[in-house]
Amino acid sequence: MKLYRQGTHLLILLVVCLTVGGCWSSRRQVSSQDVLTALTEEVIVPRFESVAVAMDHLEGNLQTLCNQPSTAHLEQARQAWKQARSSWTRSQAMGFGPVMERRSRSLVDWFPVDAERIEETLANRDSLTAEEVREFLSATQRGLGAIEYVLFQEDSRVLDNLQQPDALHCAYLTALGNVAAVETNGVLTAWTGTASETPYADIFTGSAASSLLDIAAVAELVRTSVFLLRTITDMQLGNALGLNGGEPDPTAIPGGAGHHAVDDMRNQVLGIQDIYLGTQADGSEGTGLSALIHNLSPEVDKNLRVAFQEALASLDNLEEPLHDTVVSDAAPSLEVHTRLKSLQRIWNTDVVSLLGVSVGFADTDGDSG
Repeated sequence: MKLYRQGTHLLILLVVCLTVGGCWSSRRQVSSQDVLTALTEEVIVPRFESVAVAMDHLEGNLQTLCNQPSTAHLEQARQAWKQARSSWTRSQAMGFGPVMERRSRSLVDWFPVDAERIEETLANRDSLTAEEVREFLSATQRGLGAIEYVLFQEDSRVLDNLQQPDALHCAYLTALGNVAAVETNGVLTAWTGTASETPYADIFTGSAASSLLDIAAVAELVRTSVFLLRTITDMQLGNALGLNGGEPDPTAIPGGAGHHAVDDMRNQVLGIQDIYLGTQADGSEGTGLSALIHNLSPEVDKNLRVAFQEALASLDNLEEPLHDTVVSDAAPSLEVHTRLKSLQRIWNTDVVSLLGVSVGFADTDGDSG
């Protein structure tokens, strides 16, 4: 009889669990280690592989353009530049570890570009190699922004410059392409390792002798997105719209004649979403920070997913050149700012709190206002 009563109680408990879903999570409980390993293998390393491939492709197209200057090759080089930039900006939510240690941004994508110093360099130097670009030119004369400055001038002017036998434009372009390609391949190698160097992937996931603690690695993911959201929401779009106490300043938004400002923002938000959802190469959802957040608060997880969708949808309504339209038709940009602010608020308060990440007060400005 005692066994019968115990069995009845277990049956009742099972029915209650099935009815209200209260006895176990609808998702498998995952650990921080699970998330870090999945993100490294399925998101971060594949993303830097894509960046390296895109930069190699850009370098090759710049070389082809210089060898055979033509309108067709110029257009191909510009398209390769856009692809490389899109891949790079989508990786910015992963810009910790090797990217920070190597100071990759100063070689690949510094803002703003100093057009006057670029022109002085092209006018006053006798030669220019990739080593000289890397070692002796300032960050404001290197990277994707400098390539954009040379590549996206009027077609006839670009081709004329490239065809001048005594001009440095070709040497400069190919050197810039090489520096960016070598650097992004270096970042990838740092993640995957060599025969003599421990992969940063092992350090990040805790499988190396000297590894980050899980909480420190998760904090890297969260803080990088805190900084990135603050940059695009407050420092760039907010200042461009004059929402931070000053006059509207469209130059706060990175961009030049390549008209990539909207694409930049979209890819930066997508990169943060990749980290959150664990987005894999085929676009399917994998194991990201969402797996941890959902187990702690399904409501926050739901709210954040909606915030990503709304922010990305609002970005679809922006038009290039954004430096002009942010002033001439501010309404769509204001809507984007509102949506990004909502995303920022959830990330800087709920995600930071639930995952126990410590950030400075100034880093979480988005949780107010």
